[in-house]
Amino acid sequence: MITVCVASGKGGAGKTSLSAAIAERLGPSCVFADCDVDAANGAIALGAKGTRSEPYFAGPGFEIDPAACTSCGACRAACRFGAIERANGSFRVVPELCERCGACLSRCPAEAIRTYEKQAGELLVSDSRLGMRIVHAELEPGEDTSGKLVAQVRGRAAELAGEDAVIVVDAPPGIGYPVIASITGCDLVVVVVEASASGVRDAARLVELVGSMRRRAMAIVNKSGLNQAMDDAARAMLKEAGIPVAGEIPFDPALRSVEESNRTWASLDGEAATRIRSALCAVDGAIGAFREKR
Repeated sequence: MITVCVASGKGGAGKTSLSAAIAERLGPSCVFADCDVDAANGAIALGAKGTRSEPYFAGPGFEIDPAACTSCGACRAACRFGAIERANGSFRVVPELCERCGACLSRCPAEAIRTYEKQAGELLVSDSRLGMRIVHAELEPGEDTSGKLVAQVRGRAAELAGEDAVIVVDAPPGIGYPVIASITGCDLVVVVVEASASGVRDAARLVELVGSMRRRAMAIVNKSGLNQAMDDAARAMLKEAGIPVAGEIPFDPALRSVEESNRTWASLDGEAATRIRSALCAVDGAIGAFREKR
């Protein structure tokens, strides 16, 4: 099993579009793991269907028994997050604001606060119109356990993948814990760099993270050709970090409409398509090298 993680330092760099294109090129035998659980769009890009779901529980929730509550207000005074409000003569916990620290539970003299198993989202498995399976998830608003859910997405993808399969991981943007959970243990990280000031800066932070995790990496520069200085800055940053560039994709407004017509970047025509196919070939070559070693 080989795991390829596609990551970017910022949103909107083209990470999910390239992830979907890599998956289409690999074919039905691959498994697509959409680890961007806060905004999972891989299922849209790959035409998910026949979705099966199961609940995701992140940890205990807290609730106040109105029959036992004496309305003393000790719980609200103890809560640093403003997650307890007065309601109908007693108090209630606002789930979206609760950080589950348990301070209210320890301060209630009437023992009116109890815990319950709180659903924090859903783990989903879908079939793709292209034949591969998609593992994705939806985290409920206000939940902060995305790293744990990412681990579950990757675990389910590994269960579904065969011994010779490739798992394509679409990581969330940035450098936070969910990104670390997405990259951990991957054989190859494809860093998508947007050729802009913020894109290069954020990609440099991601490159530093990937280096600290000692993962093999290659890069694809997206939206090139708009600003020569930014193109040069992206190349210089990657050269300094010792990361080879698999390809550069020129800015093309047509790329934005591809997913709306149920296609991926792998099925395009034109100059951008030629550059995309060249980059995908480079990723294929890296995957082939891993296969030979095993």
